[in-house]
Amino acid sequence: MTAAMYSFKASCKKNTINEFEWLKDVFERIQSLKQKDLHQLLPSNWKKYRDNPIS
Repeated sequence: MTAAMYSFKASCKKNTINEFEWLKDVFERIQSLKQKDLHQLLPSNWKKYRDNPIS
């Protein structure tokens, strides 16, 4: 689990995303998304879908 969190943190930094803001949003949205839409929560896609999620 630790390696995954470091990977997400590095991906957030690469995409100039505040990792705490991203993680908070992921925890808030993950249960309401369908499995096919989980890609929206990846740091590389997060900015694109944060304000305009596809449901």
